[in-house]
Amino acid sequence: MVGVRGVYTKELTLIQNDLMTMGQLVTKALSDSIEALKTKDMALAESVIAGDAVIDDMQVLIEDKTVELIALQQPIAKDLRILSTALKMTTDLERIGDHAKKIAKIANRIGQDPLIKPLVDIPIAAEKAQGMVRKVLKAYVDLDIEAAAEVCAEDDKVDEICETCKRDILFHMMKDKANIEQGTELNKVVQRIERIGDHATNLAEWVIYLVTGQRVPKK
Repeated sequence: MVGVRGVYTKELTLIQNDLMTMGQLVTKALSDSIEALKTKDMALAESVIAGDAVIDDMQVLIEDKTVELIALQQPIAKDLRILSTALKMTTDLERIGDHAKKIAKIANRIGQDPLIKPLVDIPIAAEKAQGMVRKVLKAYVDLDIEAAAEVCAEDDKVDEICETCKRDILFHMMKDKANIEQGTELNKVVQRIERIGDHATNLAEWVIYLVTGQRVPKK
């Protein structure tokens, strides 16, 4: 017969597995949205937009399971931190999914118009941000605060690449006023990637809090 602790551990594992699944969905959404922008694949962009509903549903599922487990088991100390951290992390993951959806919508608005410049730095920034999310999810599973701290530090690199993107886009907008409309849209993509890096940093800080019980001071 499984005891109360055994039931709690099983339910907690299911919540953590759901959180990892949600993380995989948002990283794929980001990758697909950038690929749709690069290749002008409108079908892929539409699939990202439609898939955001699945991510939203995952957030609700995890939140419901977590609240129910807190109510039934009334955990304290680290057990409570584990569950409260899951609630916080789903919020950041859902917002990453939203940013990916909005990038896909920008890809749709640009449509088949020729890009004002080859997309080089934007995919690099997106890949870096995506890597941060993947790394922090592994850190969450492994309870690895060193890896989580590395993710926090990597956000500066994402910001640096994004600043390069903004300068390059501005150059093309100033070079030809016909580029202003698309340049504005591409700037929005860059801003979305920056925010994804920020959310990945939030996730890393929640992992550190989970392990240490200490909140990371904001810069």
